[in-house]
Amino acid sequence: MYKLIIFSLVIFPFYLSSDTPADQRNKYKKDEINAMDNGDLCPKEFTKKYNHHMVLIDTTTPLTGAQKELVKRLVLSDEYLKLMKPIDKLSIINLSKVAPTANRPVFSKCRPRSGDKGSPYKIDHHDPLWENITEVAGPFNKLFVQGVNDALELIAQNKPNPNIDTLINGSPIMGQIKEISRLPDLDFNEYSNYESRKLTIVSDLAQNTDRLPFYVLCPENSKKSCPSWKKFKNKDEYSMWATNSLAKFDETKTGVKPPDVHIIFLNSMFDKELNKGVLEFWYEFLRESGVTNIEFDIETEHKRTRN
Repeated sequence: MYKLIIFSLVIFPFYLSSDTPADQRNKYKKDEINAMDNGDLCPKEFTKKYNHHMVLIDTTTPLTGAQKELVKRLVLSDEYLKLMKPIDKLSIINLSKVAPTANRPVFSKCRPRSGDKGSPYKIDHHDPLWENITEVAGPFNKLFVQGVNDALELIAQNKPNPNIDTLINGSPIMGQIKEISRLPDLDFNEYSNYESRKLTIVSDLAQNTDRLPFYVLCPENSKKSCPSWKKFKNKDEYSMWATNSLAKFDETKTGVKPPDVHIIFLNSMFDKELNKGVLEFWYEFLRESGVTNIEFDIETEHKRTRN
């Protein structure tokens, strides 16, 4: 049995990210969204795109039961899904044994109107003169909320990748962040035209690739610190690779505001004492990638208790 205590450096503004208030948005009806044939629940005709929340869950080291609960309760709870503003988009990517260039979301849909009379957003409430409550609430409950829960269950199973052509070992966290920032079909790059974007990363942050193997450079049970981003990128043999590994979030180059980044650091897996410089490395990497708003939640204790 495990006891998990979380210390938050900063409370991340989960549902205060979009610029346009919910009740100033178009009140899309069921027949105006892609609700059929596993559609993305987004409007068939977008007049404006508001916020896209991308959640990257790293299971290259399998999550413990307590950590799976943490992801559900802190990041993707039913309560959070209710507080998302209608038409905001949510995508979930699992970093596991799939090459970053081939990895695809396990879930990616817009949050439809909920039909909940208790919602703080009037746009959620159904119009009894023109709408059936079941038609409004159905896509939200059965396709959106249940879809998120099904995705989390799939991630928890941690099934192996059967495709040898995309199978990888290690933990290419930097590569996955870069691909999220540039692949157009993920709808998160500079051309996606959202008012705002938010990237949540759930990970032990132990980059493990040929050029940057944290498990070799700063092993879990040693006192060796991981290299700083500055030290790593300034090595002659790595400088060009490091520069090209940066995520494409720099507003001075793209002309687009970078996403807010929220990191849930599962430090009990790799950096229990927070003394390896892991957070510093990723802070420097993200800052050089152009991210200006970076928040951390830290797992401060993961202790086995006796019954």
